[in-house]
Formats: sequence, structure tokens, C-alpha cells
Amino acid sequence: MNIVIRFYVLLFCFIFCKQSNYAWAAHNDTTQLAKYTIQNIFVIGNKVTKYKIIERELTFHECQYIDTVTLGKELKQSRLNLMNTALFNFVRIHYVREKEDIYIYITVTERWYIWPSPILEIPDRNPNIWLQQRDLKRLNYGAYVIWNNFRGRKENLQLLLRFGYSERFGLAYDIPNIGKKQRSGIFFSYSFSRNHEIGYKSLNNVLLFYKDPDKYTRQEQYARFKYSYRKGIFNAHSLEYRYNQTKIHDTIRLLSPTYTMNGQDYLEYFSLNYLFTSDHRDYKPYPLKGWLYTMEATQIGLGLLKNENFSFFKLESGFRFYNQFANRWYGAYAIKSKWSSSDKQPYYIQRGLGYNDYIRGYEYYVIDGSSYALFKTNLKYEILKPTIIDFNYFNDDKFDKLFFAFYLNAFFDAGITKDKLYFLENKLNNQWQYGYGLGFDMVTYYDMVFRVECARNKMNETGIFFHFYAPI
Repeated sequence: MNIVIRFYVLLFCFIFCKQSNYAWAAHNDTTQLAKYTIQNIFVIGNKVTKYKIIERELTFHECQYIDTVTLGKELKQSRLNLMNTALFNFVRIHYVREKEDIYIYITVTERWYIWPSPILEIPDRNPNIWLQQRDLKRLNYGAYVIWNNFRGRKENLQLLLRFGYSERFGLAYDIPNIGKKQRSGIFFSYSFSRNHEIGYKSLNNVLLFYKDPDKYTRQEQYARFKYSYRKGIFNAHSLEYRYNQTKIHDTIRLLSPTYTMNGQDYLEYFSLNYLFTSDHRDYKPYPLKGWLYTMEATQIGLGLLKNENFSFFKLESGFRFYNQFANRWYGAYAIKSKWSSSDKQPYYIQRGLGYNDYIRGYEYYVIDGSSYALFKTNLKYEILKPTIIDFNYFNDDKFDKLFFAFYLNAFFDAGITKDKLYFLENKLNNQWQYGYGLGFDMVTYYDMVFRVECARNKMNETGIFFHFYAPI
């Protein structure tokens, strides 16, 4: 992992120098510009969203004394902030100047916030796993009711009733803005899930499954409570307290003794998680400019329960950088690493590469490990710039306009895991792996992203893969 440490040292120097240059430039800009007073801020189109929720994302305020050059930058940043709330389909901000006064007009097109929709989804790690078998019995179905922007305060209320391959039932409530300054937030959720079939170990870096059609092989309960704090626009902190209870079939314990690591068919533990995020991306669902830094620290096993016979600490950190270096040409670069204090973790908990984090070209594989490092790069060409089509058919702007953009990209990923438990049966563990290829991305309505990629890995295997989120 020395390469990761060296990278972060260089990264720190890069960010420090970049910020210092910005500060130096601002300090030495002695140009005197005429300044005006922001008299009023008018918001148009917010039929549901409260004014204070919109005001929270603005980098300017009424009675502020400001020049038009600075104001132009603030308007642009504030529009991005409002779009990244995922409350609006479109946001337009402009101002009118009258003598020494400025009047700002913010026009928003709100989304449809209540989605009582049926569920038909793939439960596998990625859609390519399901496409190998195309088994309709390996699908989830049910009802998912999401009430975004509940009470017009950016709150989210969710109810999940899911059946099929992976049954799950749950309730979640998110209140992101509490208090006069709207800096604090709370979140809590409870869910119960059960499966007839689960993956219990990896062999040759392929996840093995066991299924009992008459009994549930695993039953789980989750409870979470989170406190979040966001003082400004870009930086956020959260502290989360979690409870997990898992029961497995006796056969799973016999097939995979390390699944629970305690020789029992029962696992129960508490964990405490801290997350820091500094997010400067222009458009979160599919960023083209800006950067994102995350640092997450988790203590799993707090010693509060009799069955908590394991305890370890893990630290995860990641940095993503996006830039435009020519007309229609964009670059994206990312590094993520995870370090664990213990190599002996229950298979149920440990996650290496191949789950949320993966190397493109290895969609069919899992690379187990208690720690890992991952590098991802992208070169993008904008085939079609973001385009809006107005159908002029519906009376509601929520559905009357269609947004889409197309990108062609070339990529290269590399990663390595640290594994002391499963490497004898999995040859890809503890070795550098890499993948490269070409992809086509489509970004459209309601932050949806569709990707198709042709990737080749270190083993000279080539495949076509599909995904539904941004590549980096």
C-alpha cells in the first residue's frame, strides 16, 4: 500500500498549491469594479419547496454589496447547488440591474416527488451477472413508495415492500435541514430482509451460491440512526450508529466456516461510522468538472453484546477529479483505498473489489480482501451536448421537457487487494489487476445514466458490460 501513501502525499500537495494559487490570485486582483446592492431575491415555480430550502443553497444573500463579475460566478455556482439537491429538473437564475440595485430572479421547475411505483429489479452485484443466466426467478418485485421533498423541506420518506429473489421490507425517514441555520440533519431507518439463496464464498474469484427453496438461508435485521452536519455548501460530516442481526442456515455454516467467523449460525453487532465529504462537482449524477474527497472511518463491533466476539476498525478514503481540457474533451480520475486493522473478518462483512468498487473488465469476478487500492481513469468526448426538448404537449413542465446528452469514453482501471484468508483458492487476490476499453454513456431525465462498455482485462478476456451510473 506504499503507492497509495505516496499518492495521497502528492495529492495533498496538489490541493494545497491549487488553493494557495486561488488565494494569491484573489489577493492580488486589485481591479476596482462598480458594486451594487442585492435588494431582493425572487423565486418562481416553487409550488412545493419552501423558500428557505432554496435559500440554503445560495452563495449570495439580500443586502449583499457585490460587483457584477463576482455575482456572475455566484449565480453559476448557486444554480449548480440547486440542481445537485435533486429537487428540480431545471433551474434558471438571472438578475436585473436598476441604478445601484440588483434584483435576482430564480426560476425552478420542480420534479414529481411522489413515486408509488412497482419494483422489478436485478438483485445481483451488477446487471451483467444476471445477464449470464437470464433467470426470471432471480428478480425482485414489489412496491416502492418514495416521497421526496416531503413537506417541501427536502425531507425523504421511503417505504419498501419487496418480494421475489431477495425479500426486503423497510421504512426510512431523512430530515436533512434542522434548525434556523439548517446545518444539522437526522436520518433513521429499519429494515428486515430474507433470502432463499445467498453467496457464501468465492472460488476462483467467482461467487458461489447456495439455495434452499423451502427455507430461508439468511435472515437479516438492520437499524440505523445518523446525525449529519453541513455548515457551508461543500463540506459535510455525519456520525452514524448501526445495528445488524443476521441468522443463517446451518448448511451455510458448514460450507463456509468463515462466513460468521464464530462457528455459529448467528451474528449480531453494533458499529459506529464517521463520514466526511467535500464535494465540489458540477453535476453529481454525471460530473464533468470539479472534485470530490471522501473519508470514512468505521468501528465494527463495539463490545456491547455477548455475541460480539470480533472487533476491527476500517478506514476508507477516496478522491475524484474531473476537468475539461479542450472543447468537448473531458478527463476523470479517481483513487480509492480501504485499510482494515484486522485480516480476520467474517466473510459476511468483508468486501474487497467486485462489489460497490470494481475494476472494469472484472464484472463477473469478486476479488476478496480486507484492504485494497483502486485507480480509475476516463477520457471523455462529448458527442452531443446537454440538450433539452420541449414537447409542448403536457401542461406540467415536470413531464413536458426531455433532457439528454451522449459521451464516448476510453478508460483504464487498476487495483489490488490484501487478502490472507482466501488467496489460496482465488488467484486474482494479492495481485495487481487492470482493465481497459471503450464506452458509450447516455445521461437523461431524473439523473438517469445508461452505460455500455467494451472492456478487456489482464487475463485477455473481453466483454460487453452494462451499468446504470457514472463510471467514476
